[in-house]
Amino acid sequence: MTTALWFDSIAADGARIAATDPEGLGRPVPSCPGWTVRDLVIHTGAANRWATMFLQAGADSTDRFVPDVSDAPDGAAVLGWYAGVVAALLDELRRHDPDEPARAFVGRTKARFWMRRMTQEVSVHRWDLQNSLPDGAEAIAPAVAADGITELTQMQMPLILGRQGLAPDLAGRVIAIVATDTGDEWVVRLRADGVDVLGGEDALAPADLTLRGIASDLELVLWRRLPLDTVEVRGERAVIEGLLATLVI
Repeated sequence: MTTALWFDSIAADGARIAATDPEGLGRPVPSCPGWTVRDLVIHTGAANRWATMFLQAGADSTDRFVPDVSDAPDGAAVLGWYAGVVAALLDELRRHDPDEPARAFVGRTKARFWMRRMTQEVSVHRWDLQNSLPDGAEAIAPAVAADGITELTQMQMPLILGRQGLAPDLAGRVIAIVATDTGDEWVVRLRADGVDVLGGEDALAPADLTLRGIASDLELVLWRRLPLDTVEVRGERAVIEGLLATLVI
């Protein structure tokens, strides 16, 4: 995705969050057990401030940031508060070239890391919020969801599995993920402590399991938001069930 698409996505989904009917703030969020809609709004605001703080501090900072959201007001005013937080994030993101050195929770990186990460943070939590309301959730835009699957396979899965490990019987298994609406395909080989993203001839390795569906459904299944049967599952179902059981943040 280009920076313009990242920024447009954050702005659009941020506006959807800020436009939430205040009557729904006390509703539970099924995809985030224990949270209310208000909790989700504040959490997303905290993540947006976190990214803003990292970028403002610069690539050489060694600080560990804890975003302060104690200024989040009660009642409907929290929605206006969130609108201000996401606007500040966008202002900060736009100050940086995507290839500019930056720092994140993964260490030294580039500013594009935060552009993608916040696009995914806001889009998935917008879905969580809408899914808790009577009218249901809009799908994540195809290009945004496909970019999210790329982030999942390249960064999130290795990070989570590196921390938590994987059941030994899943190591070496190959998973293919096919987005029917965008034409994208991802092939990963599981390791005990992470994943290898396969490309070129390696990506032709026979898959133990293939997931097929639109990009939004695939991303939401992989983030444990939607049931596995939302997408087509071909092959050894136990492989994806074991991976999903491990992908807990």
